[in-house]
Amino acid sequence: MRYGQFRYYWLALFAGVTGHQMLLSFTLQWTMYDLTEKVLDITWLSMAIALPAIFFNLFGGVLADRLEPKYMVAGAQAISATAVALLATMVLTGWVEPWHLFVTAGVIGAVQAFDQPSRSSIFPRLVEREHIVNAVAMESIIWNAVRIIGPLIAGIVVERVSIQASMFTTAATFSVLGAVVALLRLRPRPPARGQVLRQVAAGVGYIRSHSVFSFIMLLTFCNSMFGMAYIHLMPVFAKEVLDVGAERISWLYGAVGVGAILGTVIIANLKDKHPMGLVILGGAILYGVGLILFAWAASQQEYWASMAILVGTGAAHSLYITGGLAVLQNLVPDQLRGRVMGLYGITWSLGPLSMAYGGPVAVWLDAPWAVATGAVVIIVVALMVLVSSPQIRSLPVRVPEAQRAAYQLVPAAGDD
Repeated sequence: MRYGQFRYYWLALFAGVTGHQMLLSFTLQWTMYDLTEKVLDITWLSMAIALPAIFFNLFGGVLADRLEPKYMVAGAQAISATAVALLATMVLTGWVEPWHLFVTAGVIGAVQAFDQPSRSSIFPRLVEREHIVNAVAMESIIWNAVRIIGPLIAGIVVERVSIQASMFTTAATFSVLGAVVALLRLRPRPPARGQVLRQVAAGVGYIRSHSVFSFIMLLTFCNSMFGMAYIHLMPVFAKEVLDVGAERISWLYGAVGVGAILGTVIIANLKDKHPMGLVILGGAILYGVGLILFAWAASQQEYWASMAILVGTGAAHSLYITGGLAVLQNLVPDQLRGRVMGLYGITWSLGPLSMAYGGPVAVWLDAPWAVATGAVVIIVVALMVLVSSPQIRSLPVRVPEAQRAAYQLVPAAGDD
C-alpha cells in the first residue's frame, strides 16, 4: 500500500467487487428463483453469464496487450452499470421477466471477458516486481472480504428494502470502479503488435511450453466447473435444505469469506522458500473435503455446523486459488500478461457454468449431492497433479532469478 496509485486502485476495486458479489453471487439468483422457483432457471442464468465470458475472454486478453487496459476496464464497468440500472428499473416498475435477467447476465458476462484480463494487466504495473505476490494477496483480500459483505449486504437489502435497491447499489459501485481506473497512472509497457490470431497462438504456445501454468489452469478449471456450484445453489439450500431466509443464507456466504481472508493472510506471510506448490495442491484437496462436509451438514439441517465448515472451506479455497494466481502473476512477462490472464480468465469464468453440472444433479438427487460429487472430482484431480508434476511440488514462493529467467522468454510468433 506504499504505492499511491495502487491504493486508489485497491479502494476502487473494493467498491466494484462489492457490487459484483452482490449481483452475481446473490441478487440475480435470488430474483430468478423468486420469479420462477425452478432450479434449472438458475442453471440457465449461470450459463448466460459464463458462455459469453468464455467465448470472448481470450480476445479480451489480446486487446489488453495491444491497447491501454485501463480504458477497457472503464468501458466494461460503464456498460455493466448501465445494464444493471436498466434491470433495476424493470424490477421497480414490476415489468421484470426472466428473459430480462438472461439478457443482463449475458451482457455482464461478455464485458467481463474484456474487463478481467485488463484488470490483471493493470495492477502489476502499479508496483515493483518484488511486491507482485503481495499485490496479488492484497487484491485477493478484496475478493475474499467481499464474499463476506457483498452477499450479506445484498441479502439484508433485498429482505429489508427491495431487490431493485440492491441492483441500483451495484450499478453505482461499477461506476466508481470504472471512473477511478480510467485516471490511474501506469508504468509504461510496450504494446503488443501483429496479427491477432498469431498473438492468440503465442499466448497458448507460451502456456503449453510451461507445464506449471497448464496444471494451475487445470486446477482452476476443476474449481470452476465442479467446485463453485454450491455458491449458485445457495437459494436452493435456503429454501429447500436449510429452510432459512435471504438474510441467514447470506451469512453462509460471509463464512466462506472469513475463511478466505485467513487463507490469503497465510499466502501473504509465506517465506521465500516455503513450498508454494504443495500449499496450492494441499489447499485444493482440503477444499474438496470441506465441500463434502458442508454438503453433509446442510443435509442434516445443521445451520451452524454448515457455517463453521464453510470458514475452513473458504480458507482452503483461498490457498489454492490465490496461490496459483500469485505464481502466474509473478512469472509471466508483461508482454504476454493480458493473453495469459485471458486464458486463465476462461478457466475462472467457468464458475457460473458449474450449474450445467450442479443444476441437473440437484434436480435428480438434491443440492447436497451436487456439491459433494463435484468435490470428489477436485480431490481426484489434485491428487493426480500431486503425483505427476514434480515442477509444482518443488515450486517455492519466490522462484530464483536464474530459474525465473526461463519464464520470461516470449515466443517469437505473435508480436512484431
